[in-house]
Amino acid sequence: MTATNRAYAKIRNAIFGGKFPPGHQLKEDDLIVYCDVSRTPVRQALKMLADEGLVTVMSNRRSYVADVSEAHSEEIYDILTLLESYSAGLAASRISADELDNLRAIAADMETITKTRPNDGEGFLELNSRFHKTIHKAAGNATLYKIIQRIVDFPATLYLKIGITTENEVAIKEHASIIDALAAGDRDYAALTMRMHTETTRREFRELWQQEPPE
Repeated sequence: MTATNRAYAKIRNAIFGGKFPPGHQLKEDDLIVYCDVSRTPVRQALKMLADEGLVTVMSNRRSYVADVSEAHSEEIYDILTLLESYSAGLAASRISADELDNLRAIAADMETITKTRPNDGEGFLELNSRFHKTIHKAAGNATLYKIIQRIVDFPATLYLKIGITTENEVAIKEHASIIDALAAGDRDYAALTMRMHTETTRREFRELWQQEPPE
């Protein structure tokens, strides 16, 4: 593993693990020590994380863990609903048997975590990210994948800001429906099940936003 990949993995895990919460400034000097690498790998890792939407780089070049408002959340979910459903529809006609097996394995791991380690939010978020990215890569549209990759982990940012929901079992059932649609090669049904899944998470976050105390 390269120094850049090590720095990327360590910073990303710290974000998902809550060590670096939304809004936290990611200072290069601190990250050099934390990741035990030089400055260049840290900068490259931050760029990679910014490309995924997990880090925001300001005009003054300072980097922060991405933070969001309720209005921004709605805007992103509007885009997610459109792009993820379209991508899932493409994947239904292009996904391979190996990719389907990989999705089933990820789904099984998510179910195991939910039953045996219900408080392992970091592990669940990581698997959820892998599940969605596997589908979008299977869609076979490199340009679409590049765009989606910037926002597909947006729900993780919300989980870290507002709190992990208790609806993991719902997500698991919806993931199973998505896999069934993909395996059947049904483009319309795959798009519909993904759209329903995205809207379910949107509704969960709407409820959580309402529970948030005013700043």
